[in-house]
Amino acid sequence: MKAKLAIVCCVLAALCLAAAVVIGMLFDFVWMFACLGGAAVFAGLMFLFKLEKPAPPDEKPDFMKSDEENERINQKHKDE
Repeated sequence: MKAKLAIVCCVLAALCLAAAVVIGMLFDFVWMFACLGGAAVFAGLMFLFKLEKPAPPDEKPDFMKSDEENERINQKHKDE
């Protein structure tokens, strides 16, 4: 869910930045800085949502691992 929110915030930040360029050319610079502030807020939210990293996947026995590693993984799954 947070990955989707990060993507939405990234798109909104890009749209605010594009709007700031157009508004800066057509209107006063005060409105341009308001759009740039919005872009900064959405960029900050994007980085906030991207901070949390997903949990690593559970280990599973594999033929590429040694017998000791596979035994340790099997034992860990039995204990849970």
